[in-house]
Amino acid sequence: MKQDPEVKTMANILLARNMATSLGGSSRALSPKSDRIRFHQIRTLAKAILIGGQSYRNEPYSKLSLPLYISSRTLNEGASGNQFIFNQNPEWLIDRALSEQGYPVLIEGGVNFLSTLITHSLVDLLYITRVDQDGDGHFFDQSNLLKNYERQSIEVIDGASFESWGVKLKSSD
Repeated sequence: MKQDPEVKTMANILLARNMATSLGGSSRALSPKSDRIRFHQIRTLAKAILIGGQSYRNEPYSKLSLPLYISSRTLNEGASGNQFIFNQNPEWLIDRALSEQGYPVLIEGGVNFLSTLITHSLVDLLYITRVDQDGDGHFFDQSNLLKNYERQSIEVIDGASFESWGVKLKSSD
């Protein structure tokens, strides 16, 4: 896996067959070994990780060595070690992380966090893992993905589909 110098923002999301992003409250229950390997490969490209408060509360981020930027309306703002909590929107968080850490930044935030950024085409490169299993929560509506992005690649490993999506080029009429 190689870093594209034009990519400032990347995101990673796991989607179940029914477009859920979690099972039993976490994405880990849906994630096959091949996804976890790819997940860590993508992380090696990043200068910082961005998430929402819900991901922070539900996923294991305590041992992360990269700077972690958290957007939350309910957590108290502040910094502890390499974790930075802000009561700001995801767009603001991207600007802050890019200015402080450089690029690319990796957005691992949950479906609500990521959907806003996809709607506004603020993710340069989106990695999607699709698994042939149903989840039970945090459903992803891919209508804005299909409207604003185009699939660049697809690879199937051990039954999981790994896709990369980039922003559609706007045609000048």
